[in-house]
Amino acid sequence: MATTSGSPFAYHVLLSFRGEDTRQTFTDHLYIALVQAGFQTFRDDDSIERGKYLNLELPKAIKQSRVSIVVLSKNYASSTWCLDELVTILECNRTHGNAVFPVFYDVEPSEVRKQVGSFGEAFERYENELEAEGDHERRMELAKRVEGWKAALRQVADLTGMVLKNQADGQESKFIKKIVKVVGDIVKRTVLSVAPHLIGLDLRARNINSWLRDESNDVGIVAICGIGGIGKTTIAKYLYNLNFERFEGSSFLASVREVSEQPDGLVRLQRQLLSDILKGKKEKIYNADQGIVRIKEALRCIKVLVILDDVDRVDQLDAVLGMRDWLYPGSKIIITTRRKQLLKASKVHTVHEALQQLENSMERNQ
Repeated sequence: MATTSGSPFAYHVLLSFRGEDTRQTFTDHLYIALVQAGFQTFRDDDSIERGKYLNLELPKAIKQSRVSIVVLSKNYASSTWCLDELVTILECNRTHGNAVFPVFYDVEPSEVRKQVGSFGEAFERYENELEAEGDHERRMELAKRVEGWKAALRQVADLTGMVLKNQADGQESKFIKKIVKVVGDIVKRTVLSVAPHLIGLDLRARNINSWLRDESNDVGIVAICGIGGIGKTTIAKYLYNLNFERFEGSSFLASVREVSEQPDGLVRLQRQLLSDILKGKKEKIYNADQGIVRIKEALRCIKVLVILDDVDRVDQLDAVLGMRDWLYPGSKIIITTRRKQLLKASKVHTVHEALQQLENSMERNQ
């Protein structure tokens, strides 16, 4: 079974799909395969009231699931239900960090992104409805919804997903097996513990979060600086939880300063980094120089998110990450440190100060 004891999630997977297109075919087969693999899976078959579903049942289910699979098919955009559902899924992804995994079933990502083909036809109908609407307030409300739908489709099309025609020679059974494997990889990845209801946390992390989600191929390193106890680690954990699913590999190296002071501490950090980004594969490393070579080989192959928490010496950065040029396009590195000065030698592009306001907000909430 895929369920793990103590998991905070009621579901592993939420399925979003156009029932008219795939309910009795592809999505039904995918649902059965997920359940047989041991994944608790939610779908909207049993929902009756649309308003209650979108406002209550769906957000609750998303928050209780690890990954939302969005099956984008030919007539997906012709359903306002599906489009509203997609907006809610992406909003919950932004606020709670749940993974969103698009599956392009007989459509291309470019059709979804640019709203052409059947997607374009659907939006042409919505535009005609706008022009025909005589009530000003209702027209403005519909116009806002249409823009939200377009933005949501652009966003989901840019996420890492799977295209049927590009996978398993277009064979649905093999395609479904690959999706189930991806879900397994996502479910096994760990969400870090962050104290709930921290006031101001989203505001403090907003700029870095936007940077992590910019979808560019630029390699970047950002540092969060400030005195001890001000909330640097909390911000880093929060950002990690929101974004690690967007990368092919990820690692959060906690307490780098403390661990590196212990016997073979740097080697331990290197082993953890490799194990994390290689999804549990153990590497035999006997010294830091050997670790640097192994890490270099791993980092140049996949897009990664790596967070180094509480760094206080340049050699700690060098031993774990080495040169920035190793990193695969789109990789992101976040460093938390009390020592702003050491970052000048580490090719860090942006330094964010962890403001005292965060600490004050946390104290008020206790």
